[in-house]
Amino acid sequence: MAEQKKGSRLVTAGVVMLGLLAGVGSGWMAITGGMGGENYSGWYGSRVTGSKDAGPWLRARVAVSGLLALTRNQAIYFTRKTDDKGEPFSENCRYRVTGGALPGKWWSVTVYAADNYLPLNDDKALSFDATEVTTDAQGQWSATLSPTRPESGAWASTSKAGNFDITLRIYQPEKAAQDDFASIPMPKVSKIDCGGKV
Repeated sequence: MAEQKKGSRLVTAGVVMLGLLAGVGSGWMAITGGMGGENYSGWYGSRVTGSKDAGPWLRARVAVSGLLALTRNQAIYFTRKTDDKGEPFSENCRYRVTGGALPGKWWSVTVYAADNYLPLNDDKALSFDATEVTTDAQGQWSATLSPTRPESGAWASTSKAGNFDITLRIYQPEKAAQDDFASIPMPKVSKIDCGGKV
């Protein structure tokens, strides 16, 4: 009888331990899996980031990522982990980011390494912004994401970033953009090549 009770306790302890591990694992994945939200042409954004309406998981994601999210009238945020073909970003590849005017006073695109922190490299080029791109006659601009500096143009370094993601911040967004994220003409991200090969 004593052996049976001992076995029953071990089974119960094992089930509790598995439950705790599953809970911690799923919670960590929810926290570190990006900013979540709705998909806008490959960019994910939440209308409640930085507001009192943000739920506990979103608040935890903001805390872990160090985003220091502002309210929606001050800034809106979008994150993406894949190129326009849905393939995960890799530091071994080069990407072209293209877009037009964005509905805000200023904007930037920043590279974050696989651990949700800035890549640990010495390139001093972890982002590019509205002041660094050159627009053409149609108001379009382009920039490069790559592990080495291109010959010209705006650039953000992906060196030592692993399977990175990028965050677009639009500061002091126009009211229409705050109200309807789908109205924002989101930048496109296309792969140029990987390791010098298309």
